[in-house]
Amino acid sequence: MEKKHFIFIMAFLSFILCIFFIQESYAKYLTATSENATMNVARWRILVNNKDIREGSTTNAIITPVFEGNEHIANGIIAPTSEGYFDLVIDATEADVSFKYSINFSVNNNSSVTDLIATKYSINNGEFIYLDRDNQSISNQVLQVNNTNPINIRVYVLWDDGENATMDNTADTEATKNNNTAKMDVNLSFTQLK
Repeated sequence: MEKKHFIFIMAFLSFILCIFFIQESYAKYLTATSENATMNVARWRILVNNKDIREGSTTNAIITPVFEGNEHIANGIIAPTSEGYFDLVIDATEADVSFKYSINFSVNNNSSVTDLIATKYSINNGEFIYLDRDNQSISNQVLQVNNTNPINIRVYVLWDDGENATMDNTADTEATKNNNTAKMDVNLSFTQLK
């Protein structure tokens, strides 16, 4: 009987140990399932001429160029062959991702001058990059690691009075009446690089 009693005690202890180990293993699996992970979401804050593109207010803009004048044309006045410029300042220093920007130019429907074209541009006062009359656009990539300062783009425009001009002398004269202004449509788009 003592042998049966010993076997019974050993079986009972084995059963208790078995339950203890199963419970210990189950508890480990339960604690491993309650972990949390946190990550920061990338910022996408880009300003164009101090307007936030997230508000949709600067992705399309109507810009009146500045005309400085010369020895034949008064300052602030546009006439055939006048050259002027406008500035775009892209501040993406608070964007946490690399991106591509595209800028397209066209004459505004309410512009008094329909022969207004973008001829060239410079970035941060660098070399001039000339534009084709048939391709009035700028495209460039900005890597996040190099994105430490605003990008200053100066676009130069011309009242084209050459062989490709669509306005004749009568239309040129009409454009100067009633203090009309020359206007350009500027369409900007930004795409995150992957």
